[in-house]
Amino acid sequence: MKRGWWLAAAACVAGLAGSQAAGSGDPGPILDYVTSHALHPIDRAAFAAGNVGIVKPSAPAAVRYLDWRLLTGLDVDADAARALATPCCGDWQDPTGVWLEARRQVPGLEADYYWVSTERRGPNYTSIPTCFGDAFTTAAATLKARIAAHGTTSPSVRAWVNAQDRVFEACSKEGVTLPPLDPGAPAWLRADRLYQQAALALYDGRLADAEATFAAIGGDPASPWQKLALYLQARTIQRAALTARNPAAFARARAAIATLAAAPDGTYGKGEVIRMQQVLDYHEHPASLRDRLDRVLNAKTPTPDIAVQFKDYWSLSARQPDRPEAADWIATLDTSDREEGFAHATDRWQTTHRTAWLVAALGLARPDDAGVPPLLKAADRVAADDPAWLTARYHLLRLRIGRVPDATLRPEVDALLARRDLTPSDRNIFLSIRAQLATSLADFSAYALRQPYCRGGAADCAAVAAEAQLGQRGQDWLGLGDDARMTIDRLPLAARLALGRSARLPAELRLDLALTNYVRAVLLRRDAAVNETARMLVTLLPQVKADWQRILRTPPGRAKRFAEIFVMTKIPSLRTDLADYARPHGNEPSFGGYWDDWFVQLPRGMAPATFPAAKAYYQGRWWDGGDRGMQEDAVDLTCNGRCGEAFPARPAPFVKPLHAAARSERSAFRRAADLDRGKTGGTTLWEEALAYVAAHPRDPRAGEALYRLNRVGRWGNNHNQLSKRAFRLLHARYPDTVWAKRSPYYYN
Repeated sequence: MKRGWWLAAAACVAGLAGSQAAGSGDPGPILDYVTSHALHPIDRAAFAAGNVGIVKPSAPAAVRYLDWRLLTGLDVDADAARALATPCCGDWQDPTGVWLEARRQVPGLEADYYWVSTERRGPNYTSIPTCFGDAFTTAAATLKARIAAHGTTSPSVRAWVNAQDRVFEACSKEGVTLPPLDPGAPAWLRADRLYQQAALALYDGRLADAEATFAAIGGDPASPWQKLALYLQARTIQRAALTARNPAAFARARAAIATLAAAPDGTYGKGEVIRMQQVLDYHEHPASLRDRLDRVLNAKTPTPDIAVQFKDYWSLSARQPDRPEAADWIATLDTSDREEGFAHATDRWQTTHRTAWLVAALGLARPDDAGVPPLLKAADRVAADDPAWLTARYHLLRLRIGRVPDATLRPEVDALLARRDLTPSDRNIFLSIRAQLATSLADFSAYALRQPYCRGGAADCAAVAAEAQLGQRGQDWLGLGDDARMTIDRLPLAARLALGRSARLPAELRLDLALTNYVRAVLLRRDAAVNETARMLVTLLPQVKADWQRILRTPPGRAKRFAEIFVMTKIPSLRTDLADYARPHGNEPSFGGYWDDWFVQLPRGMAPATFPAAKAYYQGRWWDGGDRGMQEDAVDLTCNGRCGEAFPARPAPFVKPLHAAARSERSAFRRAADLDRGKTGGTTLWEEALAYVAAHPRDPRAGEALYRLNRVGRWGNNHNQLSKRAFRLLHARYPDTVWAKRSPYYYN
């Protein structure tokens, strides 16, 4: 936790109020199918064009304010969209880097100097920002000028850097002093030393000393820092006021700022006067500042400093019971008390007739709420040119799906997907809905793929393609939506095989399907399916090409069965479901993950097989749903919890007639991990391979198989001490082989 006790809550104001916030904000995930942050240029451009899209109550407050402006008829231009959608104050970068790079040009300095702490320890585990980016930028520019004038080897330049290092040490430490100055130091170094003394005093909280020193600098026409002195004095007096927090100190700070305001045009820092006054107002007159900002922020045209104004406004309004309407709407969207928020939003809509409040009520509504029917009628009447229209259509679908015939909803979604003004996020949402309304496997496959956001562009997607299960088609990266993966895992093997043949799927996604289908085929003992997937995998996973080819040329029987299992010992991340599968990548020795431990003979009393829970398909983190997010009925695979109340997660209706066959197949996918605590017994797939090796000592793969089964035991479930038994057989039969030498231990 950080706190800036002398800052306005907005924090992103220049000068004394800081060029960086105490916390810069999360830039958002690298990969996402649905985003609420508006970090991508395409989303910011949509706001600038007046396109709200689907309102995301989980969005940062500043982005919700952009929604408010457009929903209430206020303008948003490109500058306002960029400023409000940028996490305060931009993606965080180390402000000290420019200084550290500059000082490396001077030889003879301390070499092991790679980081500067910019905060002091505060009470109750807080930290207090002390030094900001402008200080390091100024120091780097000054050093560059001094080097240009005097050279990198000048003792005076080295003395200047040593003193500046001590100044920045004071950012995080008390009691720092400057090294003594040589009596014969040149005039420029003495002038700079005075400025360094003032800065150190400022960072050290000796504000009277800092003020007096800045005043002395202002009285010296020969000082290169004179032009900054009036501004720096005012900043120091302002900081003193925010420390003392009494009327006299505030009055003195206002007088100092007024003096700066009255200075001739071009005076350094004069442009910061309004912001400096606002910092004082924030602490001395918060209610009046909030009301003034409310008027400014609800004006038709956005101000150039709209992001700074909003941050103070939101900080002064968010937790107050008497919030202005805009702040009230922003807070209600993301309320922690759904029932209270729904009642409040409905009341405000009925009172004001603003579609913004209709949007808020829709986002908090659940299908069974008594107040939903009039909301649905009102949502259906929202005009197509109203900024709220797309949000209204989304919630109409959310609240009606499963309650009206799918045939009624399908053409509505098709019409939405035909629009050209959808952001990638909103298109992915409607693709998800359409996939959940699919009438057949072919229909489903047309909507199952989604295009992710890649914060750094295609390179970001390429870097996480395997972990995020992405595939490339042309220049586009695509992945299966969370809802689509859930539907696929509820299909029987025959349907999954058919989907895996689809030319719509990029090769990487066909690999994912082929590997999960292969595991299913092996467990179900279906030779034709094993051969089909192995034939595909010769091309899709050529790292173990010889193993796939051996499977294909081996006739059905125990030898083929062993070949099937043998290749599985090389790919630890194999699973029957996309829910917990990880794509192998790199060369075979680098395949990562943990082996699963499937039964081929079940122990007694195992619970019936079930499908993976819907919540197992969230691609990323557990958003912020709290305990509710862990409940199956609150799982939202369509908007990932970002659009308000959960969109119900459901497989496409064409899957329902296939569920019986799929569930029956799952009885063969049981794992040792599924056993209730204390229960034992049964035989696993790996033990079947161990038994084959024991019975076929001359098989050329026997030693390698035992080595791999030992590893399976270590990194898998180690059912019935698989590792120990494989290790003992390996060292008893093949003690001089490379496989025995690679296996010095077994694992319990």
